[in-house]
Amino acid sequence: MKYWFIATIIGFATTVIPAFSQEQPNVVFFLVDDLGLGDVGCFGSTFHETPHIDQLAADGMKFTQAYSACTVCSPSRAAILLGKYPGRIHLTDWIAGHKRKNPRLKIPDWNMRMEHEETTLAEAMSFGGYRTQFIGKWHLMPIGQEDYEEHYPTSHGFDSNIGGRDWGQPKGPGKFFAPFGMPNLPDGETGDFLTDALTEEAIRFIDSAKQDPFFLYFSYYTVHGPIMAPPELVTKYKKKAENFTQPNTERVNPAFAGMMELLDESVGRVRAHLRKLGLDKNTLIVFTADNGGTSELASAGLRGAKALSYEGGTRVSTIVSWPGITEPGSECDVPVIGNDFYPTLLEAAGLDLLPEQHLDAQSLVPLLKGESDQWERDELFWHYPHYHRTNPYGAIRKGDFKLIEFFEDGVLELYDLRKDPAESQNLAVSQPEKAQGLLKVMKQWRASVGAQMPIPNPVYDPDIILEKRGAQKSQTKIVSPVLTAHGEVSASSDQSINPVDNSIDGNRKTRWAADGDSVPQWIQLNLGEARKLAGVDIYFKNPTWVHYRVEVSNDGKKWKVIYESKSQDVIQNERPRFDTESQFLRVTVDDLGSGWVTISEWRPVFAAQ
Repeated sequence: MKYWFIATIIGFATTVIPAFSQEQPNVVFFLVDDLGLGDVGCFGSTFHETPHIDQLAADGMKFTQAYSACTVCSPSRAAILLGKYPGRIHLTDWIAGHKRKNPRLKIPDWNMRMEHEETTLAEAMSFGGYRTQFIGKWHLMPIGQEDYEEHYPTSHGFDSNIGGRDWGQPKGPGKFFAPFGMPNLPDGETGDFLTDALTEEAIRFIDSAKQDPFFLYFSYYTVHGPIMAPPELVTKYKKKAENFTQPNTERVNPAFAGMMELLDESVGRVRAHLRKLGLDKNTLIVFTADNGGTSELASAGLRGAKALSYEGGTRVSTIVSWPGITEPGSECDVPVIGNDFYPTLLEAAGLDLLPEQHLDAQSLVPLLKGESDQWERDELFWHYPHYHRTNPYGAIRKGDFKLIEFFEDGVLELYDLRKDPAESQNLAVSQPEKAQGLLKVMKQWRASVGAQMPIPNPVYDPDIILEKRGAQKSQTKIVSPVLTAHGEVSASSDQSINPVDNSIDGNRKTRWAADGDSVPQWIQLNLGEARKLAGVDIYFKNPTWVHYRVEVSNDGKKWKVIYESKSQDVIQNERPRFDTESQFLRVTVDDLGSGWVTISEWRPVFAAQ
């Protein structure tokens, strides 16, 4: 397809690609890594300081229901550049992906590259007379394969590449600090920060391209880990955190907040330079992200985060400013997806659309002009046949309803996003016809795009899982009891950064966490003596379905189950009640829908004396 397109341009240049005119806008595309919907001020953050991004929203249009094409990075990035769903191009996981031991399903033999037969957005813009520049994170190279060297940005339509390579995050000697170890980027001086260095390159490119229409694709490495920022910014936000009054409703991390400030300054510096050169009125700016943030606290009240099937994993902060076209300070609540940028930018540039290329995309130009009544599409799809923090799944949004299908066991989850944007009420049982109707549409879509499906693993052995769990419990050092005001608390395991005593410190911001792939996991409290118990309050950090049991013992050896929950409904705050007398109280999680076993707080309820 690519070579046919080149030939068409050569033979019919005047009809396929219009000659450059002063009306053709420059394009600056800001793509942020792992940015949560709620990490930006204009989308809800009060801790992070993002005045320049907020001003971009004030000057343009904010999309309140914009999605990435995948819950992880590489597929979403390919979807933007190809205008196709990851399921169609078979690039469905971050490169090179997870490899879970003894999985129930065998993942498909997926593609780790954008095929050269495709015409990328950068190539289409280049053929139309635009100078094209890539800066930052690429992560679209087939790591470990023979054609690895054939897939740098310059092999896919960009005239120049600064910083783009196989890395999914900074891995240079100084990580985000100099030296950087990235292609065509000076290593810098001691203390130099990567975001600033890349911004300097962006400004240098704008200076060199100001006489031509240009397409600057600024793909930040920030705010992906490692989380690090200059010391003065970390100190600034540590002081701010001390007096912050909403610590449990959004992400509060001083180093991360410093990274956000530098991101915001970068956007501001680029825009200021455009104004300085008199290019701001003829430059279309896109600001978006490759997937959701790494913490549910970054999801603006939505459920889930990066690498999960829920809204927090794919809803992204998205702004488009097109002077003279978008109404300043406007908002659009039409569901859109990253694929849509391909035809949008071609149409904005006055170039012919390539419908055989951007098969899964629709131009946003009518929406940018405020003509939402012309929008007809009401379906979006996601296809993730891989293991990560989630199990393999597919999803469809049609109108206000979203259906998730988990491929291991066929479990369905149905949500009405208009009434329940946080996906807390699974309607699959109460509305089976709606669930089955959406499932049928999603299966038809998978067939139409040739989406690869995982298959039963012929060597899967459930006994190995049982042995693994048992072996892990015997090999993993059980967390030593920690004395608290409520007694000695211990657990089957924990994360070093989320220790067991966090679960009973009276602070919902902290938590105990243990590996959800290695259930069962338990946490227990030794009260020191037998006490009359009326129940237990448990606050799970992540809203998901959880199978758990409450057990009691008088010697810490022989346990009696006094309460058990095996509901498939999403839970978060649990308050089981019972009447017993015991010295030891234990909560054991046997299974859960996704993520880590995390308890923010739990507390025994004592019977009235």
